[in-house]
Amino acid sequence: MDDEDNIVVTDDDDSEDNAELEDDIDTDGDDDESLDDEQTLTFKVENGRIRGKVDEQEAMIQAIDKILRTERLVFPIYSDQYGNDFNDLIGKNMAFAKVEVERMLKEALLADERVIDLKLDEVMQTANDTLVIRGICITVFGDINIDSEVSLDES
Repeated sequence: MDDEDNIVVTDDDDSEDNAELEDDIDTDGDDDESLDDEQTLTFKVENGRIRGKVDEQEAMIQAIDKILRTERLVFPIYSDQYGNDFNDLIGKNMAFAKVEVERMLKEALLADERVIDLKLDEVMQTANDTLVIRGICITVFGDINIDSEVSLDES
């Protein structure tokens, strides 16, 4: 076993380094504005590869797309409010699914505090087991078009 495996750091170790770190930590909330300014800064993903960073509306487009692609309550990395419940519609009656998909979509998107409202123009059945949803997501960064497909097939 190496000595490195047995290193124990106590409160008095590296006290100068800890003091410097504490100075950098904002305890009075003065730097909250700078965090809010970067609220939507994220990586730009194209064809599964990171291609720089994006902010505001472009980042919001990416966030909406991610919410629509992520099943809620499946991935422990996300909160229980993140994602959608579209898989609950699998095997359901199409008339019921048309009504519920609108509610589910609103619930999923409005969980994001940057989303103000959702206006659906169309919920259309395109196959025996497929719905197409078209509308506009109104966000703090402007309107974003939604064109999404929901499959009710179990496969």
